[in-house]
Order: sequence, then C-alpha cells, then structure tokens
Amino acid sequence: MRNLRTAAIATATAMTVTLGGVAAASAKDAATTTADSVVFAGEQDGDKASSEVSSDGFAGLSSNNGSSKFFDDEQDPFFATDAFGKEIDVAAVPQWARYWIDSTVVAGIGALIGLVIAGFNWAAFNGIIKMPAL
Repeated sequence: MRNLRTAAIATATAMTVTLGGVAAASAKDAATTTADSVVFAGEQDGDKASSEVSSDGFAGLSSNNGSSKFFDDEQDPFFATDAFGKEIDVAAVPQWARYWIDSTVVAGIGALIGLVIAGFNWAAFNGIIKMPAL
C-alpha cells in the first residue's frame, strides 16, 4: 500500500508541474497572442478578475440572490462553433463558458489519473505486477 501511495503522490506532483506550466503559458497577454484553443485561453478584455468572480458569486449566494452573481455575462449565449469550430473566436465565448470548458478539461485529466492509479492497484492486487517487499 505504501508504494501505491507513493505512486499516487508522484502522479499528482507530475500533473501539478504539468498544469503549472500550462497555467503560466496561458497567463500571457491575450492581445499579443492568437489563441489556437479556448481551453486555458486566459482572461480576455472585459472579463472579471478571478478574485472578483469568487467574491461576487459567494456574496450573492450568502445573500440568497443565487449563483448568477459569479459572472457578468451569464445572459450571453454560448455557441460551440465559436469554441470548437473551424475558426475559433475566443472573444465570442463568454467567460462562464470558458470556466466550464477549463473545469471539464481538469476533471477529465483527474479522471484519467484516477483510472491509471486504479488500474495499477488492480494489477498489483491480482499479482500481475509484483510489488517489492519493504
């Protein structure tokens, strides 16, 4: 079990380092770079800062105004062709939709890591992978 924990920690550390590099790369000024993808595109002109998103949203929830206070563009429509079509237009994708897309990607990466860890654990439990004795 100790080796499984070590493997899980090593995997989590590797993913943190990998996603840290992605976050740093996406933090570039959006006006100077052309986005090839909406995933981790960073803040666009007119977006709320992420600290304002969370503070306004939780203030709205605590005052029983609902979760519509998180973003200012909740009424803006989202068209999948703007995010995933032939011609990507990051500026046309609302901030709330970009947050959902980024969250879905992070959740998918976490699911894949969990699948790898579960597969390794299953293989070790069934004797397919021999674990060295400590």
